[in-house]
Amino acid sequence: MYVALFPCNECAKLVIQSGIRTVYYLSDKYHDLTPFIASRRLFDMAGVRYVQYKPTLKKITIDFDSV
Repeated sequence: MYVALFPCNECAKLVIQSGIRTVYYLSDKYHDLTPFIASRRLFDMAGVRYVQYKPTLKKITIDFDSV
């Protein structure tokens, strides 16, 4: 699963229950807040990997006319 922000503890519960095994996140700007500390603990206990995504491109263009 790819997300912009690291999931909070309530979102982490849903991720675990849906069987997702890896979460790729772009930013963890709330790293020190309790709900995000709890979500890392939940992921660790459930065996869900979480990896910070490091983009190689600065800009992405989506052309909806070609879809």
